[in-house]
Amino acid sequence: MNGSDSSGSGGKGSGGKEPDGAEAGGARGAGSGGLPRDPAFLASLASSLLDHGDMALVYVDRAGICRHADRRFAAALDRNPADLVGHALGALDHPVAAAIATAIAGVGDASAPSTAPVDCRTLGCDGRLSFLSGSVLVHRDGAGVALGYLGAFHETGDPDRIAEFVTCRDSFVATLLDAAVDGIIISGRDGVIRSVNRACSRLFGYEEGELLGRNMAMLMPPPFSRDHGRYIDSYLKTNRAKIIGIGRDTLGQRKDGTVFPMHLSVGEARLGAEVTFVGIIRDISERLAAEQRASYLARHDPLTGVLTRTAFLEECEALFAGQRAGQQAGQDAVQDAGETVPETRFALFTLDVDQFSDINEVFGFHVGDAALKAMVSRVTEVLPPDTIVCRIAADEFAALSRVADGEHAHRLADVLHDRLTASIYADRHWVRLRLSIGAAVEDETVHTLEDLNAKAKLALQAVQHNGGNAVCFYTPEMAAAATRRMMLTMHLAHAIERNELHLVYQPIVDQHGRLQSAEALLRWNHHVLGAVSPGEFIPVAEESGLIVPITDWVLTTAVAQMARWEAEGVLPDRVFLNISGQQFLRGNLTLRLEELLAGHPSLRSHLGLEITEQAAVRDLKVAVRTLGELADLGIQAAIDDFGSGYSSLSYVQQLPVAKLKIDRAFVIDVPENPKSNALVRAAVGMAHGLGLVTVAEGVETVEQRDFLVSVGCDMMQGYLFGRPMMPEALADMVRRQAVAALE
Repeated sequence: MNGSDSSGSGGKGSGGKEPDGAEAGGARGAGSGGLPRDPAFLASLASSLLDHGDMALVYVDRAGICRHADRRFAAALDRNPADLVGHALGALDHPVAAAIATAIAGVGDASAPSTAPVDCRTLGCDGRLSFLSGSVLVHRDGAGVALGYLGAFHETGDPDRIAEFVTCRDSFVATLLDAAVDGIIISGRDGVIRSVNRACSRLFGYEEGELLGRNMAMLMPPPFSRDHGRYIDSYLKTNRAKIIGIGRDTLGQRKDGTVFPMHLSVGEARLGAEVTFVGIIRDISERLAAEQRASYLARHDPLTGVLTRTAFLEECEALFAGQRAGQQAGQDAVQDAGETVPETRFALFTLDVDQFSDINEVFGFHVGDAALKAMVSRVTEVLPPDTIVCRIAADEFAALSRVADGEHAHRLADVLHDRLTASIYADRHWVRLRLSIGAAVEDETVHTLEDLNAKAKLALQAVQHNGGNAVCFYTPEMAAAATRRMMLTMHLAHAIERNELHLVYQPIVDQHGRLQSAEALLRWNHHVLGAVSPGEFIPVAEESGLIVPITDWVLTTAVAQMARWEAEGVLPDRVFLNISGQQFLRGNLTLRLEELLAGHPSLRSHLGLEITEQAAVRDLKVAVRTLGELADLGIQAAIDDFGSGYSSLSYVQQLPVAKLKIDRAFVIDVPENPKSNALVRAAVGMAHGLGLVTVAEGVETVEQRDFLVSVGCDMMQGYLFGRPMMPEALADMVRRQAVAALE
């Protein structure tokens, strides 16, 4: 049957060998309803379909490596497809890549959904805003393990969404700008202001509406406004920045015309072909003021306003060099005319306020500061206008002046000393300064400022060694004296270990000439220099600090000698030792004496200490405490050289002392000098009124002794009664007096 034949032939066609035309027919069938199996053709076809479709597609393997990216997807990331394939998508710094990485993390787990939505916005390099919406589909194997991820996205330019984004962005930017402390100006390439923040309006004093549409040059005074415009034009033409991205300090001009310093930083933003400049402006008035203040303080003393030592040396060196060059030029100019140039010389004055620390301690630092300011004011009044003044130390100053000659310099120094030592009204107190001035005048031996400074310092040292409060000019002999002081310092440091020091003792007698006590005096016999005067080596010891170990040696030696005298029965009623101010104010004097007297407690009532007025008032609290501790030990104290220092009742009445020694400077003129007579009589009366015993120093004549007895002076000391003597001689004197008392 026809039906059977049809079925048979169909079955044979299905199970038997195809006829010769079957392959061709198959090929044609594939052309109308199937895909060829050639892999290259399939890949090319897939790529063509993907690149010409509306979707942006990307495929990422489970390691996060991009295996395929079509043209649309690559364009959304501002890249070429070849730049993406083979690279980790998550490593890209782009919002689209970040959004896909987040979506992949959400579908990677086997239990997670197979798709995740993606929605993000992006701004292309051309400034065009767009949105990508789509999803990521996970590609799993039969076991559910993720093999890769396919992302499919559609780009949209939805006006509503873009408008919403732009509105949010503009609001955010406006808020950010208005919150900024610095002024911000946005302008076009033509310099016309398009936007300003509130800080900018406040900074320049304009309302926002007064600035918009105006050229930015209105905010800078000429020529700065012209320079700014040239910088912008040059940048647009050459792309070489002078201010763009660099910033500079310039001047701004407010609405009221006032000019102020500002720092201007300009950044550039390009939206397509449009160029926009963003200027950030900061008022640097305070910064510059602080910098100027710091610069000023680096070269000027903050209290007095004069130069610091470093700045002084710099300016003086320049002045010194200029003076030499100017004189040479002037001499060359008039040489042919046979004339001479009137030369001026430099004079350097070094000023040191003697015992200035005493003013601070007595009246307070505020008074001391006011006194120094007044002093500097007087210096500038007296010396020539072009004088350079500096503060070298707390109470030391220097001034370099031009003078006609040495005589001119001497006149200036004398006037200066008179003015500076006159009474000064400082912060509601009248004070009088003691001032030492050392000066040097430029001569043929001076070649540099350093030479002049060295000579002025030697002159200052000379006046201070002679008691201070005077003027002294450099002489060649001072260099030799300075050399000797250095030599004495070197040798004095070894005087104790070489056994070159010894003590002598000078008697102190009562009105009847009877020995009552003795004063221990230090002597130095150098093995080469011979006997060195105490008036020479004691100041050297004080300046070098050697006075402290030397004073300790005196204490140790005197206590040992007193112990020997006590054992021999010839110990005077008191043996007074001179204590240096440095040792006295160290605070450990009482402890040291307790150590020395531990084995000889009976010597406490026979030991006395002499301190100067200056040492006592230098630190009155320490002095009162230390003297009180000594009195508790039974050690008597005396004020030495009374009248040579402050001679103030307010000090003396606070000090727990037993004796007051009248300085020999007052005794030497009695009874011939009525003024000296009155001073000695007053000192004795004052001391007795305070319950103190008086001792007159430097008594050399019978007439002096008789006067002192007549005014009631209790005790006397001087060559009339005995020169300083060795311990054995004083012991003999004690023995003779004891024998005479028995007769």
